[in-house]
Amino acid sequence: MNLFANLALLLAVIGYFSLASMAGKPIPGGDYGVGHAFALLFAYAAVAIGISIATAFVLWKGGFDWVTEKTTLRNTFVISGLIALLIFSFFAAMNNGGGAPWIMRILGKYTFVWALPPLLLAGFVLVNTSLQNHVPAAFWQWALKGVVLISAVSCILMVGEWLVNIPIEAAQHAEMRDAEDARRQQEFLAQIEKNNPKTEMVLILVFTTKYQDKAVREAALSKIKSNPEWQQYLVSRLQTPWASEVFPFLADNDVEDRRLFAEPIKTGILMMAEKFKDSMERTHTFYDGQFYSETQAILQTIAKFQDLGVDYAPAVRKLRKALDTPLKSYQQAANLKCIPVLDNWLKKHEKEK
Repeated sequence: MNLFANLALLLAVIGYFSLASMAGKPIPGGDYGVGHAFALLFAYAAVAIGISIATAFVLWKGGFDWVTEKTTLRNTFVISGLIALLIFSFFAAMNNGGGAPWIMRILGKYTFVWALPPLLLAGFVLVNTSLQNHVPAAFWQWALKGVVLISAVSCILMVGEWLVNIPIEAAQHAEMRDAEDARRQQEFLAQIEKNNPKTEMVLILVFTTKYQDKAVREAALSKIKSNPEWQQYLVSRLQTPWASEVFPFLADNDVEDRRLFAEPIKTGILMMAEKFKDSMERTHTFYDGQFYSETQAILQTIAKFQDLGVDYAPAVRKLRKALDTPLKSYQQAANLKCIPVLDNWLKKHEKEK
């Protein structure tokens, strides 16, 4: 068994020299950087595996009896020390940039170079008990205790740094998110400002849904209604493929002349049926939520206008039929969530023939 433990330590030594040769050197760019990272990981793995096997061997042989007489406490100390040592060794091996923990930056880029030799020497003494007759116990025991103590303190400080950084990073992310939201809001407001509501109104309808920021939505509605014939404009667009932009507007906003929209809404649904069919024929890969938002906008619009006496069921039936368009062999189907929604609506509203 001593042979395997010594081989494990030899593996750790080889890994150590590999890491020591890379310590402090700048990380190369491109593919060389990837290779450098893998080299670091493999070298660290050699060290970690070697030290772990040697520690398990010494613990099994009773080589840590000097730590404390109580078995449970001794095992706890040894295992905790090993874990702290492995964590410390990892960050020491990877300590070559500004992203390293604060304590590792203080200890320097060559931490691994000076911290591991005392540990490896103590390991050889513990594995080869005959050496303990020639090496003073205080020498290798305090060398081992010192490295483990540095590792444990470093781990505690790294955890503390992580806990301190949690609210700081959260605040930074919130600030970045707010800045991005403000930038997007200004971008949307600029688009609305330069829009011509007599000819380009359809381009800002997307800014009028309930999901938009209040300032953006109000600006878009104000721009739209600055055109005295904005309702007639929307009615005309229901007869074109732009109907997909009009339905979300009607679903989330009120109009002044509801009867003006009653029949055109039916035409708009038929336009959407053609659009659904065209998408069914052209789309290569479908996803479950496809057509869902459009379907919801259409059904919510119908709910707001169905008291005007117009039967929208035939148009919705054609919309549903468009989703049954046969797919070609190369097309990848999906479980469209809008299909059961339309089926339930038709079951409830379709009139008996």
